[in-house]
Amino acid sequence: MLSKDRLREITLFRDLSDEDIEVVASVLEEAFHKKDSVIWEEGTAEQGLHIVEHGKVRICRNTREGHKQVLAVLKANNFFGELSILDGRMHSASAEAVDDTKVLILHKSSMDKLLQDNPQIAFNIVRVMTIEVCELLRVMNAKFMDMVNYTWE
Repeated sequence: MLSKDRLREITLFRDLSDEDIEVVASVLEEAFHKKDSVIWEEGTAEQGLHIVEHGKVRICRNTREGHKQVLAVLKANNFFGELSILDGRMHSASAEAVDDTKVLILHKSSMDKLLQDNPQIAFNIVRVMTIEVCELLRVMNAKFMDMVNYTWE
């Protein structure tokens, strides 16, 4: 099991008490992915919230022409799969290990159990996820408007 101090380095858990961190640590699963391996494909079923422990993960989508478009490269303490853990829908992008990578996984079933048994812990995690998703949306909106403005210049 990871130390409390290590888990506190992860944005999702920074506001949790020591006792709350222990609860979360007990439901996290570890997984290892070799360099260049696929963690999941775009359109596959929800596989939990993944937190990069070490290594790098590439998030990408396929274009109409079948080319891979990289959306982000994530490093230690970044997380992905947050949309699917919230809504239970298919993954909207693929995730691939850029390097040998270790991830921590919070499965939807574990998150649902946290919601039921420890709602304050789940609330704190969802609050941080929401802030991160909102920031990403703001950045995407700004990039979209830059593109629109560029088209009209």
